[in-house]
Amino acid sequence: MAKVRLSDLSIDDLKKEIQRRQAALPGLIAKRDELDRKITELQALGPVAPALAAPKAPSARSARVKVKRAKNDLSLPQVLTTILKAKPGQSVAELTQAVLAAGYKSTSKDFKAILPQTLYRDERFKRVGRGKFAVKG
Repeated sequence: MAKVRLSDLSIDDLKKEIQRRQAALPGLIAKRDELDRKITELQALGPVAPALAAPKAPSARSARVKVKRAKNDLSLPQVLTTILKAKPGQSVAELTQAVLAAGYKSTSKDFKAILPQTLYRDERFKRVGRGKFAVKG
């Protein structure tokens, strides 16, 4: 049902709405008084014990799984630079194997996706063919 704005109603309709609301008023007052009585009873019981308090909802940050980062002596771009200086024009698959064989540790679930990001974003590298990379200069 669409909401009707009071400003769109005629005078007769406004009078009917006022009467309807005034008729509902005693029932609403009775509900309020009943709720006030229940609140007073609960407050008379004393403070809530910590064990009975409602549990806090976990925050979004605490729900995350914390993964310990791998410690490496060299950063990924540094390792890639060393490998590509020795043998330029390698593919991402070849570089993935070479980087891991060089002892680089990663906790990434998809390490193969990290390498192209690094190669494209870092200014030290250039594309020399389809899926092949080398060091600039």
